Amino acid sequence: MKTTASTFSDLSGVWSCLDFGVPELRDYATPVITHETRRGVALLSLVALLFLALATAMSAVFELGSGYTYTYSVLCALALHVYLSSAKVEQLRALYLLAMLLLVVCGSSLVLLAQRSGHLHAMLLLSVAVLIMLVPVVPWGLREAALTTGAIYLMFTASTYLSRFRFAALDLWVLQCLMLVAAVISLALVARALGLRKHDLTMRFHLEQAQRELTELVNRDHLTGAWNRRHIERDFDRVVAHHHGACVSCWFGLFDIDRFKSINDTFGHGRGDEVLRAVHAAFGDLAGDLEYLARLGGDEFALLMCGPDVPARVAAALASISSKMASPLPGGVAPTVSLGLVQLQADGCLSFDCAYKLADELLYEAKHAGGNAIRVNLPVKAAA
Repeated sequence: MKTTASTFSDLSGVWSCLDFGVPELRDYATPVITHETRRGVALLSLVALLFLALATAMSAVFELGSGYTYTYSVLCALALHVYLSSAKVEQLRALYLLAMLLLVVCGSSLVLLAQRSGHLHAMLLLSVAVLIMLVPVVPWGLREAALTTGAIYLMFTASTYLSRFRFAALDLWVLQCLMLVAAVISLALVARALGLRKHDLTMRFHLEQAQRELTELVNRDHLTGAWNRRHIERDFDRVVAHHHGACVSCWFGLFDIDRFKSINDTFGHGRGDEVLRAVHAAFGDLAGDLEYLARLGGDEFALLMCGPDVPARVAAALASISSKMASPLPGGVAPTVSLGLVQLQADGCLSFDCAYKLADELLYEAKHAGGNAIRVNLPVKAAA
């Protein structure tokens, strides 16, 4: 029973190339499978074109008749058309239809050729075998492969049965055996290849997911969840270039919490950690990977933001720190912040170190004035 259940499970897994069970995995695999299918259809058409061109030449050299030469020539044109079309088709189902079109039309043409000649020539039998054996070249599911192979088989079987008196009995049995053996081999190869492909995509998905999680873990501050200094230093140039490319003003800020040591000493480090987490929560509406807050260490934070209203947004966020705390500090004490904010000039190649130095000077001015202040300097150009 277990063996039977396992067999059905394996078959259901390779029945459709996009049946992964997990939506995220399906979304990840779809573009990869589409790209591989496009390459498979192109390869199928090229191999078919090569064989059909060879069959055309052999038909002419060995004088098999104008019907053979004409039929193989037309199929060459079809294979070339499918090859050119595969590069422009974007949808997976359309690619499958292209491959099915080539194989089924080739099969139909060979059926008509057999009926016209009234003889199952060795070249025709070879063409049938090659036609079915080409099915595994396309990385499709067992469902599509079975439909295509079944269509070819049924066409030949129905056609030869209706015209069975025109063919030798041995030729008909040879054709049947040839098609069945080729179909079984082709479907087995399709199922095996799809199983390996889906396993590979699943492993790649989980590996990349784990890598993203590890990268984020390395670049996140474990206490607050904010980005750390490593991330903002590495990503600084990209974000600034993006904002300037979009003709949006870009701002860099540096701030720390006033008398943070006193908060730790008076209320305990647990309450101090709560203040740090509240700072991160206050900037929770930043725009994804184009704006972010980074904890540089201790109670020091840096921010990278864009837009003309950044000073007002920053002031509003800093004013909301107390409300983001799970419980207020005893005695009505409210944490305050000193901040230096600089606007980065689009025509200046300002590095992180230079922006940090300028913002730090403004932060020092705010601290020297007693804290709980914002010092803004705009615009800023890089030193020559």
